[in-house]
Amino acid sequence: MSRLRPELASALDILYPGSRHETLAGDASTRRFPRLFLAGGETRMVMDYGAPFEGETDDVRLARVFESAALPVARVIDVLPSAGALVEEDLGDETLESAPARAELYPRAVELASNIAARGTEALSGSDRAHGPALDQEKFRFEMSFFVEHYVGRFLGRPDGGDGLREALQDLADAAASHPRVLCHRDYHSRNIMVRADGTLAMVDIQDARWGPDTYDLASLLRDAYVDMTEDDVGRLFETYRSRLLGPTDAAALRTRFDVTSAQRMVKALGTFGYQVAVLGRERYRSAIPRTVERLARLLPASTQTQPLASVMSRAGLLAR
Repeated sequence: MSRLRPELASALDILYPGSRHETLAGDASTRRFPRLFLAGGETRMVMDYGAPFEGETDDVRLARVFESAALPVARVIDVLPSAGALVEEDLGDETLESAPARAELYPRAVELASNIAARGTEALSGSDRAHGPALDQEKFRFEMSFFVEHYVGRFLGRPDGGDGLREALQDLADAAASHPRVLCHRDYHSRNIMVRADGTLAMVDIQDARWGPDTYDLASLLRDAYVDMTEDDVGRLFETYRSRLLGPTDAAALRTRFDVTSAQRMVKALGTFGYQVAVLGRERYRSAIPRTVERLARLLPASTQTQPLASVMSRAGLLAR
């Protein structure tokens, strides 16, 4: 059991005398997440930022937006600026990825994604973050450059991806950025969707939520690097999203946007995995790379908008399975 920072330990002792803690395994972020066991038997989660902060954090601001749209997230119980932490509701340990009934829960996760895009968009539009950050052309182009630097360069050990790669990736970024915008969780995958004891779903890791393409969260969920899913399942769940979000709309146009966003999301994920393994030495991300490459190798040639990128990446040997 790792020790809490002294200022955080002192603040928690005052708020919750007699409590003890256990620190959970971290993710790709720099934050730590001790679980508090209170003297009365209840539990809380602590989000430790590692240093004091002033004002509201994005976690607090965005929790308010999600809650105003009746979207399930961990309730913020105490804000401790001088101790650099939040105390939140404990959602438990079972994620969508680890749930025994995962296949049965996926339609509900898709329904939740459609609610983020519908109710969440309305809530964000009326909030103080209505003009906040977006997954836009600049952001997507940065992510494509990050892929070249950290996946192609550092992970694969190659100086670049060959002629035309950067240009093709920028075209992909620009295409994704042109889609209609909704509220996006931004990292909506099976490890960030919790399954409560009563079987309901709730989201964590919401601090990067922002405007983005209308199929971004769906792409994050259905092209999740941590879960195997058949194309038949993807198609069925895509239709669930389409019918709930937009009703009778142009399914072909939405599917094209979904495929473009999926490609951008997976290329971005490879950049992240490459950085985590090659730069930070976090080997647990290595196993997600082959699955992501295999999916890109199938997806890119199948869509007219991504075929040029498929040709460039194939010539460079970046789609080898």
